[in-house]
Amino acid sequence: VVPVGPFFPVLEEPSYWRLFVQGETIVGCDYRGFYNHRGIEKLGDSVMTYNQIPFLAERICGICGDIHGTCYVEATERALGIRPPRRARLVRSFLLELERVHSHLLWLGIAGHILGFDTVLMQSWRIREPVMWLAEQLTGNRKTYGVNVVGGVRWDVPNHLHETILDVLKKVEAETLEVIDAIQDDTPLLMRIKGVGILPTEVARAFCVVGPTARGSNVPIDARVDHPYAAYDELVPDKKVHDGCDILARVMVRMEETLDSIRLLREALPKLREEPEGDLRVPIEEEIPPDLEGICVVEAPRGEAIHYVRTGGDNRPYRWRVRAPTYANLQAVPSMIQGSLLADVPIALGSFDPCFSCTERVEVVDLSSGATRVYTERELWELSRRGQR
Repeated sequence: VVPVGPFFPVLEEPSYWRLFVQGETIVGCDYRGFYNHRGIEKLGDSVMTYNQIPFLAERICGICGDIHGTCYVEATERALGIRPPRRARLVRSFLLELERVHSHLLWLGIAGHILGFDTVLMQSWRIREPVMWLAEQLTGNRKTYGVNVVGGVRWDVPNHLHETILDVLKKVEAETLEVIDAIQDDTPLLMRIKGVGILPTEVARAFCVVGPTARGSNVPIDARVDHPYAAYDELVPDKKVHDGCDILARVMVRMEETLDSIRLLREALPKLREEPEGDLRVPIEEEIPPDLEGICVVEAPRGEAIHYVRTGGDNRPYRWRVRAPTYANLQAVPSMIQGSLLADVPIALGSFDPCFSCTERVEVVDLSSGATRVYTERELWELSRRGQR
C-alpha cells in the first residue's frame, strides 16, 4: 500500500486516522491533523490591507468561503462601530443562504458517493448546478464571490434579476423535495445511516459541537438566530433540530435547512426592492485607529465560524484570528465512531462535513492480534460501499 498523505502539498488539510479494532468493531481512534499550515492569518495581518483580507478569507474554505469573508468584515465593522446600509446587509444574507444551499447539496452528493449510492451524487449535484449558475450571474464567479468589503458589499442583487431568481428557486425546491422523499423511502440507504454514528445529546453538549452535527443531536443552536449578523434580524431562520443523534438526523437537518434557505432567499427579494439600488457601502474616509477589537460569530453550513480582529497601523489588522467549525466538531469523532463497524467509518466521518481536503489514509490496529494495516482512502471507500448492516 502506498498511502497519499498526510504530507501532500496539494491538500488543504490532510488528516490521519489510526483506528483500533476488535474484529470489525471500532474500539478507539487517534487523530493527527494540521499537517499543512498555510499561514493565512499571518499573511492577512502582516501583508494585506483591511479590504484585501476578505478576498483571502474566502480561500479558507473552497466550498463555503463567503461565510469567512462576511465574518471578517463584520468583526472589523464591529471594531469600528459602523453598520453597512440595509441593502448591503440583505445582499450579504442572500449570498450566504445561496451558498448554504449549494454546500448542503454538494455534501449530500459526497455522502451518497461514500455509501456507493451514486444516484444521490448525480441528482444532488444536478440540482445544485442552477444555484452555481445563479451565483455566477450575481457575482461573476461560481465560488469565491469577492463581494465583501469593510462597510458594505461590492456587488448587488439587481431588481431585474428577481424573476429569474424566483424561477431557479422554484425548480431547486421542487427537486430537493423529490430527493428527500427518495432518501426516506430507500430501505438499503436507511440501513446504512439510521442508528449509525451515534452522538448522544449530552456528549454533543459536552464537546460543544456546532452546526448540523449539534442540531442532529437535539442541541438547538444556530448563530443566525442566537447572534444575528448581516440581515438575520429581519430574515429569521427556523432552527432545524432532530433528536435521532445519528447520520440520518444530520442528513435531515441539512435537507430541511436547504428548504429553509430557499424560503429566506424568497423573503429577501421584496425587502431588497424596498431599498434603492446602489446603496451598498458606508465610506470610510479616515484612517482606522489601532487597538480596536471586534469579534463575529456566523453560522457556516458546517456550523459556527468565529473571526476576531484587533486593529493596527499601516492600514492592516494587528491580529486576525479564525476558528472554523471543523475544529469544534473533530473532538467528538471518537465518541461518534465508538462501537461502529469499520465499513461505517467513512460515512460517520463524512456526516459532520469535515473541512480537511480528504481523509487520505487510515491505519487499523487489531487489538486481539496486534496486526496493523494501512488503508488508502480508496480502499476504505470501497469497504464502505460494500458494507452491509
